[in-house]
Amino acid sequence: MGTHGYSLRTTATPSAVWRLWSNVQTWPEWNPDVTAITLDGPFAAGTRGRMTTGRGGAHTIRLARVEPGRSFELETAPAPLATFVFRCDVQPEADGSRISQSVAMRGPLGWLYSMLMGRQMARAFETILRGLASRAEHQEV
Repeated sequence: MGTHGYSLRTTATPSAVWRLWSNVQTWPEWNPDVTAITLDGPFAAGTRGRMTTGRGGAHTIRLARVEPGRSFELETAPAPLATFVFRCDVQPEADGSRISQSVAMRGPLGWLYSMLMGRQMARAFETILRGLASRAEHQEV
């Protein structure tokens, strides 16, 4: 099963990016796919919540892994017999950051969803990351 992703460079600092990523209430403001999201606890590994997307409806989510200031993995099961694992990373670079988002599809039908939707999802990450970068850059001005 492959991982599908996208990354880009931004002038925003890693801490500015992380402030937005770790505050899920901001997600609908810069992520056109998310219409609502809530967590039943802190932005930490093991916390569960619910996310509503424009295309897929409402899904239970779980933060599987969180490295504060660096990365997190969010798991959801929006399709039968598969778990989608979204990974988001921010790395410092000269005069800014590199931000990345990827998805891996696991489970008995993960390979099929990966083949059918993986590249299309990765293309959508460009819009999501550009929205995140723009918001983070403007917060620092």
